[in-house]
Amino acid sequence: MGDKTFNLTWNNHLANLSGVFEGLYKSGSLTDTILSCQDGILRAHRLVLAACSPYFERVFKEHYGEQPIFILR
Repeated sequence: MGDKTFNLTWNNHLANLSGVFEGLYKSGSLTDTILSCQDGILRAHRLVLAACSPYFERVFKEHYGEQPIFILR
């Protein structure tokens, strides 16, 4: 039996992914780090922070397995 190749297409993938991220943010689901400031705390997703910031990416890699709390001043 020969190898078969399949092509999978997902229409509106970006819109779907954005919707999933929005839902996770609004519900607070799967958060794995905390940003703390004078006005309160914000639960966040490491993946999103690391994707947007080389600083956060480095900190998460250096402290893998930990749940850091960032205090913003």
